[in-house]
Amino acid sequence: MDAAEAQSRPRALLLAPAGDPGWLADAARILRDLGFVVQIDVDAPVADIAADVDLVMASAAAGVPSSRIHARRARGAVCAVVVPPVTEAALLAMLAGQHYVALSAREAAGIAGAIAAQTFGNPAFAGELLQALVSSTRDDLAQLRRAGQDLEAVRGVAHRLKASAHYVGCHALRLMAQRLEHAARDGDAATAAALAAIVAPTAARLLGLLASLPCANHSDNAPQK
Repeated sequence: MDAAEAQSRPRALLLAPAGDPGWLADAARILRDLGFVVQIDVDAPVADIAADVDLVMASAAAGVPSSRIHARRARGAVCAVVVPPVTEAALLAMLAGQHYVALSAREAAGIAGAIAAQTFGNPAFAGELLQALVSSTRDDLAQLRRAGQDLEAVRGVAHRLKASAHYVGCHALRLMAQRLEHAARDGDAATAAALAAIVAPTAARLLGLLASLPCANHSDNAPQK
């Protein structure tokens, strides 16, 4: 991961007192695999939680004032109190339940620049790529919503979304789609369903952002609601 990618990815802050670190390693590993840049604070004074944090997970013993948690929620962060053991299934369920979208504001702001970089600054080429991405993302989102328990269909959609996310520098979506592709390939229906509940709204968000760019044809490529 280069410095630019690390700056754009969603950020998670894990909070626990020194005597309660048991869940931290598992949570950090799972979150990194899902595309988060993870910061761990153990037994550190809890100052104002940074404005650019997308996910805050704290043990009950961390003593985070509820006012600070509410303030972060109001700014769009996902906040949760951890109940060990921490598993991928539990984390995915928590993220989906809080309507987490795996596309940070930093990544959203960089989409136009990523397309320009992919097309070597050629406006015509950029317009063609943008049109292709709008069309493919719209089609993939519709197929993912229809796929249900058809894991082979889910696997194909996830593979294509992974490529689209790479083109536009949306690294968290790329990793989520990759994990979805692997779960579908392995026949893990429960994990695939939990991941799809995050990937689908994220793809919808990406589609809206792509369709809003100046080169997009708004009338032909309107995002699905």
